[in-house]
Amino acid sequence: MAKSESEQVAVEETADNGAAPEEAALPASNGAGGSAPSGALGGATAIRGVPIPAGAVNFGELTSAFVDGPRLFRYLGDRKHTGALVDIGGGSSQVAILHEGNVVALVGSGGGGTRRLERLSLPGPAAGEEHQLNVLTYRPEVALALGQLVNVAERFERMHGSFVDLPALLAYLKREKANGAVRVSSGKDTGIVLLRGGEVLGAYTRQKPELEDAGVVYGLAKEADAEIDVHVGSLTLPPPAVSASSVVA
Repeated sequence: MAKSESEQVAVEETADNGAAPEEAALPASNGAGGSAPSGALGGATAIRGVPIPAGAVNFGELTSAFVDGPRLFRYLGDRKHTGALVDIGGGSSQVAILHEGNVVALVGSGGGGTRRLERLSLPGPAAGEEHQLNVLTYRPEVALALGQLVNVAERFERMHGSFVDLPALLAYLKREKANGAVRVSSGKDTGIVLLRGGEVLGAYTRQKPELEDAGVVYGLAKEADAEIDVHVGSLTLPPPAVSASSVVA
């Protein structure tokens, strides 16, 4: 059952020249049982940091000491879950974003930085090292915007905060009826504004993961080292996705 408390994971930013390990190609689903073009999730590569927002925690604080990670993930797919599965352990983390049981984004972090994934490696009770497993629930539109943040290339990238008026940028994206997300990065924190049809779905930062209005990131955009990226694109329903069962062993 869902609890009132929430969890958040910040996937740390990689260096610009960080290399992502090779990932196996996957059969893709278009979210409706059919096939989708290869690389539906954008392909494995190094990306900038992607914190995820807080959400209602389902089942409590799970651990691989007694939970089989792959079976849990397939269960979420079968139940058409919308939200995230977060795996933390061994000095790294993996996050899968789901929309109606299909995977719309996979991202991981570790010693090599942040990378977009094509597969998950989830532990079970027989694994040598215990991992923390959290199941979060999101609104469908939030899950879709997070998928675009991870997978859609930047329309505007690394714009220095000294010359960008963030409220004016959001007003421009509202006129454009943009779908996706804006990321504000600095050495102090990373903030995200999620968009649907130009409207702000919610905003949060790594240090303040609860969804609020866009004002929560305005101060961050004024930091001396702030950089702003805009990940927006067309929104298709069902979205590009792969089945949950195809990304775990």
